[in-house]
Amino acid sequence: MKNAFLILLLSAIYFTANAQTRGRNATSRSATPSGFSIGLEAGLPVGENGEIYSSLIGGSLQYEIMPAADLGITFSGGYLNYNIKSKYGGGSVGFVPLLAGVKYYFTPGAFFHAQLGAAVGTKTGQGTSFAYSPGVGLKLSPNLDAEVKYMGISNKGGTIPNVGLRVAYNF
Repeated sequence: MKNAFLILLLSAIYFTANAQTRGRNATSRSATPSGFSIGLEAGLPVGENGEIYSSLIGGSLQYEIMPAADLGITFSGGYLNYNIKSKYGGGSVGFVPLLAGVKYYFTPGAFFHAQLGAAVGTKTGQGTSFAYSPGVGLKLSPNLDAEVKYMGISNKGGTIPNVGLRVAYNF
């Protein structure tokens, strides 16, 4: 399942990148100096936590300010739901990530995005964790972005890492 997801994800990125180089015009971010995006996030836990958690799904709202044509400052918040495998009791664990970051556009249609912040647990006793998330993405159209990213949520001597995809609609 995880291998199929990764192959599908990498294939989508490859075909999207090829479509842009075959003549699609990448949209310049200078036309929208700041704005909101709403995104759907899905991913797979990696490492030892891949044994405990089966998948994650969530959503996020992000605001981006463009101080330069190739640089964005982002602020985001959302919700991530980690599904626990049935052999570990089933159910889920939720986090509310609150992140700030930098988005560097190395072409008008492709970017690197790094974020740092906190992830607040939604169950009693989870507390607040340090969260970090580097990723790369493509501007698929003037209103649609896709970003492949890694997210780590670290607390109490451990980390819950995942590899995921954020697909977002830009306002």
